[in-house]
Amino acid sequence: MAGFPHHNISQVATRAMDRWRYLAFEGLAWSRVRARPDRLDTVEHFTAAYRRSATELARVRAFSPDKRLADFIEQSVATAHFAVYRRNRPTMRQVVSGAIFGVPNAVQKLWKYHALSLIITAVATAIAFIAVTYAPDSYYIFVDRSLAGGRDPSASREYLAQGLGPQETSGGMDVMFSTFLFTHNTQVAFLCFAWGFLLGLPTIYLLVKNGLMLGAFLGLFFSKGLGIEAVAWLAPHGVPEIGAIILCGGAGMAIGHRLLNPGGKPRRRALTDTAVTACINALGCVPLLMMAGLIEGSFRQSYASIEMRYALVVIMLILCGGWLFGVRRWTTPATA
Repeated sequence: MAGFPHHNISQVATRAMDRWRYLAFEGLAWSRVRARPDRLDTVEHFTAAYRRSATELARVRAFSPDKRLADFIEQSVATAHFAVYRRNRPTMRQVVSGAIFGVPNAVQKLWKYHALSLIITAVATAIAFIAVTYAPDSYYIFVDRSLAGGRDPSASREYLAQGLGPQETSGGMDVMFSTFLFTHNTQVAFLCFAWGFLLGLPTIYLLVKNGLMLGAFLGLFFSKGLGIEAVAWLAPHGVPEIGAIILCGGAGMAIGHRLLNPGGKPRRRALTDTAVTACINALGCVPLLMMAGLIEGSFRQSYASIEMRYALVVIMLILCGGWLFGVRRWTTPATA
């Protein structure tokens, strides 16, 4: 090996190989979640071996023709580096505090984009609602016939009212249906977020499409004199579901805007900062979608009265709105 005295090369090389193996195995062991050395001399020995091996890696890369040896040392050094410089595992207090304060903080930072997402959805909903109210046949412009499930302008008021009533289902069917709805709603919401990297245009398209379908649905039932019942049937799960889609849409548009206009920062830096905030925002939508799936899969088809359904809507608005927009202070939890 280059750099070692010829008369002692075998002994030096053996010690070096032992050191590299030591780094690889001990580094892997100490990289586990709760595994940390408990003696100071062990820490000093490991860090000294890490620094020396990092220097030897540079020499081997520069002078040795043995690529496999260089790769082995690099892997050992990388494993040791992770063990030495890894961050402490977050405590449960930090996780809970981050969920309570971190998600609202991210949502409020992007409030302008969320407001735009809400406006786009509301305008699309109003357009489809007015169109279906005055021209029922326009319903098929906004809702595909295969998705209508018989709920279209040709259906009678009694048939539509029956669909808003209670349905007898087993507990297993409710769980399966809730899981399906959570998966579907999550896909829609996260597509709104992920497509923001395409300058936000697909995100806007999804928001418009979602709003048009919602408006057409409401327009159909209001035209049949079932508006109050339809809102009571839709709103309990619609508040967290549509809210999550609007928040993910706002996060996606924020990323698209930063691609076009990084502001006073370098484009890469601006995009990274916005993407971190947007990702926290999107992750905060997961509990909203879980809540929507649970309500939609069980409570929606229950025997609950209209008054109880509207009461649940008020409770959902207070809880979700209070958490996302009422919590305004970020507190850094003390390190345990």
